[in-house]
Amino acid sequence: MMRVSVAFVVFYASLLLSVGCSSSSSTGTSIPEARKAPIQRFVAERQPWSYQGYDGWTYYTPGATIRTTISDRRMLIRIPAFVELAQLHARTALTVLPAPPQPVDTYFLGSRQQWETMTKKVLKERAPVYLAIERGGFSLGSTGVYYDLGPRDSFTIAAHEGWHQYAHSVMTDRIPVWLDEGIACYLEGFRWDAVDPDSPNFLPWANLERFDQLRNASRSGQLMSLHTLVTNRPQDLMATDQGGNRALTYYAQHWALIHFFREYQNGRYATGLARVLHLAVRGELYESMSESDARTLRIRRSGAGVLSIIAPGVPLRELDRQYQEFIGDIVRTGGRDAILSGRSPVQ
Repeated sequence: MMRVSVAFVVFYASLLLSVGCSSSSSTGTSIPEARKAPIQRFVAERQPWSYQGYDGWTYYTPGATIRTTISDRRMLIRIPAFVELAQLHARTALTVLPAPPQPVDTYFLGSRQQWETMTKKVLKERAPVYLAIERGGFSLGSTGVYYDLGPRDSFTIAAHEGWHQYAHSVMTDRIPVWLDEGIACYLEGFRWDAVDPDSPNFLPWANLERFDQLRNASRSGQLMSLHTLVTNRPQDLMATDQGGNRALTYYAQHWALIHFFREYQNGRYATGLARVLHLAVRGELYESMSESDARTLRIRRSGAGVLSIIAPGVPLRELDRQYQEFIGDIVRTGGRDAILSGRSPVQ
């Protein structure tokens, strides 16, 4: 069955992108990063396209086919490079992962009405659930469908769902929902370059929405335990979630969880996290877990099974203690200033 993800977000004629390594003082590990290139070089070809009578364009980049009816000139300049760089970021931010076998398909529609029409066409009987979303988008397999949410939120959705598009394209075994959503949230953070304002700099800490939700939950005593986070899916919380606040905390805590794996004790768990992703790509994840954990992952896409790979030998209770301590470091006084600048608030 094709997986649908939602967020509340053609050819290699020449080497347009390259992957380098930079040392991170906060993790002690090497983090691949995309090197800059002029934005116009990301577009291999552009052709006219229309939808529901609205004229637009199809852009072909090395990693994506992008169809849009957005008319704003600044958005049209930014979209191709952002989607392309977001795909590269998805496969290099945590470890170096393979390129998808073919470009992902992305629709950037100019209005909510166009998006609703496309949603009904693509999702059919499942559409009503997604049409209830006030602001957002969804991915179906390697296809993402978004609409114009403004100069910031449009791209945040594209980065979040871009991970789901990428993961569907390359992973043989499915990772648990909590890890999938955590990585998608981790990849949301970006800032437009001060010198080249149409070029994004991806900064996983630059995510004020997730930080504020995390800080508010921490101050009000509403943080969830690690056990709760890895055994529940977003839909499991909806029945008792008044106003959606618990779901927002769920996503914020998973955003923090990926940072925890990356940074705690100079990247103590970063290698284990990377190993899970490589095992999933190779189709060896399920066989690397206990039979019961693998069954839970296959059936519910939940459970703590992959934690035995990320943090081998560390009991769940101890891992939760470390994680909650890490959150305390994130939300301490001065943490928001670091987030605003895209820096780690953990010293």
